[in-house]
Order: sequence, then structure tokens, then C-alpha cells
Amino acid sequence: MVVVLAGASAVGVSIGLVGIGGIFLIPLLVWFGLPLETAIGTALLTFTVAGIIATIVYTMHGAIDWRAALLTSCGSVASGAFGAKLGTMLPDRIVTACFAAFLLLTGLFALFGRKLFAHPGSRRLSATTLVLCGVATGVGSGLTGVGGPALLVPLLLLVGASPAVAVAVSQPNAIFSAASGAAGHILFGHVDFRLAAYLAVFCGLGVVVGAVIYRYVSAERLRTIVGVAVLCLAVWLIGKLLLAGEGL
Repeated sequence: MVVVLAGASAVGVSIGLVGIGGIFLIPLLVWFGLPLETAIGTALLTFTVAGIIATIVYTMHGAIDWRAALLTSCGSVASGAFGAKLGTMLPDRIVTACFAAFLLLTGLFALFGRKLFAHPGSRRLSATTLVLCGVATGVGSGLTGVGGPALLVPLLLLVGASPAVAVAVSQPNAIFSAASGAAGHILFGHVDFRLAAYLAVFCGLGVVVGAVIYRYVSAERLRTIVGVAVLCLAVWLIGKLLLAGEGL
């Protein structure tokens, strides 16, 4: 239990510092002994609290484009429960494959996203584009348990948003995408509430610590470390699927 709570704190620090990190919580919970679907539901409930805390921090710095945040969040709310339902209908191997794909996307973004997409031509996105990005984020979050920022940030960059806007907008969206997916898992009985309460406290504290450390440590260096770790985890999952035919 101590290892899990320490891991949740580290995840929170990563979220507060570089916007990526929630993807590590699910494998940790599965290692702890939770079934995959319960690990996903419990993680989503934890991410809801972390998203609230991160949003408060970002709002204090005036960094959030609330038009984009609300439109993407509307899409996520409408689709998160569907993603959770889809997860109950698919074999663990399929869910794990989706999870690995999202890990690859997140890791590549962490390492190369800002260099590839940080250009002065970033444009104001249409309402339709923002809602569709939110829908995709909600489905992916409910299906795999991956937090909103890990999914929404790469999507926003791909459609032309600047990195600063994408990262900031993803924080309030994380509340809605995670809460929507968590609600679906709660309905299907896939949440350990006692464990989620502990995780939320430690992860939330980690988010605050990460936001403080951000002011003194190079975020780009830590983003690179997280990106490499995520890609290694993705490769491990893919290798496990290909060689042993196992899920998480």
C-alpha cells in the first residue's frame, strides 16, 4: 500500500510539473492486485480530483482559454461513459493495446511535440473541432483510464493549437473527461472508493508540489524523462502482448 501511495504522489508531481503522468497509475494499481477495469475506474476518480487541483493552479496564473476548455469538456462529458461501457465489452488484450497506443502517442508528444508543433502559425480552433477533440478524449479516457491531458494535448496540437494553450486547456478538461469516465465505471461497479480516497489525497498533494517545483526546475528536462519512461512502458506492454498474449 505504501508503494501505491508513493506512486500516486509521484504521479501527482508529474501532472503538476509537466502535465503528463497519470498513465503510470493504472499499471501500478494492476500490480497492486486490482482487476484492470477496477484499476481504470479508480484511477479516473483520482484524476478527477487531480484535475480540479491542477485547474485551480493554472487559473491562478491566468493560463486557461476557457472557451476552448468548455467546448472540449462538453464533448468529453458526452462521451466518457460510452468509453467506460466500451471497456466492459472488449477483452483485456484490446484495452491494453489501446492503452499502449495512447502511451506511444503521449511519449512521442512529450519528446518531440513542442519542437514539431510550437510555431507562430497556431490558430484559433473552431467550436466543432474543439468539441470533437473533447469527444475523442472522453472515449479514450473512459476506455483506457488515461487522464485527459495525455490524450487531449496531442490532439489539440495536431489540429493547430499552440502548446501553451493545449496544456492549459487540458487541465479543466481532465475534470470532465475523468469524471464522466469514472461515472460510467461507478455504474458498472468498477471503482474501489476507499483506495480512490487515499489516492486522491496523495495525488492531489503531489500536484501542488509539482506546481511549486516547476518554478525552480527545468520542466523541459523532466518532460524528456517522462517521455522516455512512457515510451519504455509502451514498448513493455506491446512486447507483453506480442510475446505472451497477455493484457496488463
